[in-house]
Amino acid sequence: MPTIKEGEVIEEFKTRDEDLDTGIDDYPSYCDYNKKIHIDCAHNLKFSCMIGFEFTNVNFFPLLYVNVMSKKFHNSIMKDKMVYKGNNVVGALMNVPIFVGTFSIVTEFTVLEDMDAYGDEGMGDVIVGEPFLREVRIKAKRFDGMITIYNGNDEVTYQMVRSHLRFKNHTNEQCNKIPPLLKVSEKDEMNRISHAYQKLKGVYKGVLNLGPDYIRNAKAEEWLTRGHVSVHEME
Repeated sequence: MPTIKEGEVIEEFKTRDEDLDTGIDDYPSYCDYNKKIHIDCAHNLKFSCMIGFEFTNVNFFPLLYVNVMSKKFHNSIMKDKMVYKGNNVVGALMNVPIFVGTFSIVTEFTVLEDMDAYGDEGMGDVIVGEPFLREVRIKAKRFDGMITIYNGNDEVTYQMVRSHLRFKNHTNEQCNKIPPLLKVSEKDEMNRISHAYQKLKGVYKGVLNLGPDYIRNAKAEEWLTRGHVSVHEME
């Protein structure tokens, strides 16, 4: 069986023009045995983004063949609410823009009444898998807790809190409550971006272009117009 060295980089996932083949199944892992997503699993990396007007932390899990969100989250961003239909799949949401870094990715979601079948308790309301991969390129250092998402010439890198030296004395439970750390690149610094929240301003501006089907967030609009409030104050 193949092995994974500490800090080894997973091969970059193929683009939308090629057959999707993550090769993840070739790597043995303690969390592959039932394909359920575990919070502390090496495959489970997160990133922060905006969906609708909602700022959220999305779990990325390449083994999942659909993107899923909870009915609760869907109803928090859409004016037309979904109701329970007697089974776990409540409905589908198509052409959903996910604003991440300085760009957006359009994909689709299956809306579920109960997310427990997919992930650990407290994991979150949004999980992306293969359909998200088809729209972007992703490079991940699983044991370093890093994920880089590419879209055209733009890219954004997040680091999982539990892999950062600053939080080495925190428990996993404490780390799971802290959003992933958005990293500022050399290219950002050349564009006079020195702090992560400066990068997020463009994301919020993009969200304001969404149509009337989405619930507007007055707090986000106030944050934009004032222009100096830290993103952490919005949580």
